[in-house]
Amino acid sequence: MPKKTHLKTQDFIQTGLALVAESGWANLSITAVAKSLGCSTMPVYSNFKNLETLKDEIVKQGWEQVKAYESNTYTGDIWVDQAIGYIFFARDSRKLFSCMLDGRDLTLERRMLQEHYDFLTAGLSGYQGFEGLSREECRMVRYSRAIFTQGMATTVSKGIGKLGTDDDSIKRYMTISSRAILEGFKKVYSQGDLDIRILDEQFQL
Repeated sequence: MPKKTHLKTQDFIQTGLALVAESGWANLSITAVAKSLGCSTMPVYSNFKNLETLKDEIVKQGWEQVKAYESNTYTGDIWVDQAIGYIFFARDSRKLFSCMLDGRDLTLERRMLQEHYDFLTAGLSGYQGFEGLSREECRMVRYSRAIFTQGMATTVSKGIGKLGTDDDSIKRYMTISSRAILEGFKKVYSQGDLDIRILDEQFQL
């Protein structure tokens, strides 16, 4: 088999992504990537110091895919659509989703989560549903919905229940749940006199 010398860094990352999407980290190796592209391992090592470096780039690309899903319009309510997009990604890319949040590199994982939060925040600029909320209240609402969404994404990624296969069910469920969290929090919080500050300033999610 002739060696391919025209390959670019992104070719290796995309090939690695495809391997991870099929079987997670289990069958990912420098040799496997080279074999898939019909080249020796030398070009791969010329672009990546080692397998862990390649994994880091695959994780980063995975988060870019998440953002693409979250940027789509599903209901017309951007806050709801962000959650639906996240869940759709988890369902459509189950192995990759699991690898991205497996604790392999906690420093990278936390950085990706912070960048993801910042991306969502930018998309919510001027969102009418948050009008009248203080900064702390807004953070509380988003944090609560984020926990709920992560649980739903994990459940769906494991193929549990009807929501794993039915787009409309996911859309309806996340619309109702997001509104319940937002409206319920407004109602409950307004009835209390205590200033709820359970979120550390360094933990933005």
